Amino acid sequence: MKKIVASFACFIFLPAVCYAESTALWRSFDLDKDNALSLQEFGNYRSNQYVELDADMDGKWTRREFVQRPDYMQSIRPDELRKKFKRWDKNKDGYWTQGEAEKAIKGNFYWLDKDKSKAISMDEMPKGF
Repeated sequence: MKKIVASFACFIFLPAVCYAESTALWRSFDLDKDNALSLQEFGNYRSNQYVELDADMDGKWTRREFVQRPDYMQSIRPDELRKKFKRWDKNKDGYWTQGEAEKAIKGNFYWLDKDKSKAISMDEMPKGF
């Protein structure tokens, strides 16, 4: 978990890099090139995406920032994104914070790791995720 926190902290302050192809983006975070993402690699991948959503770069997201996404992230309907935001905003303050994002990343990782191999393979990763 500490590695996720450190990775997230590094990415939160770096300018986001837009990628046109989500698969190419996913592969760029597979540092050991084993065609699967470890928890740390997945944390880096998701953190990079979340940085792009933080329009004012204040380290937290409003519902509006979370729902208004770059074109390449438009695979999820806005109403579904609003539901996710509501579910992930644990303290119901209207902001999704770094701590809440870290918990969501970890939860997503274990949910996606269907075979419990402690890595998410290309087959386990949903399209557009």
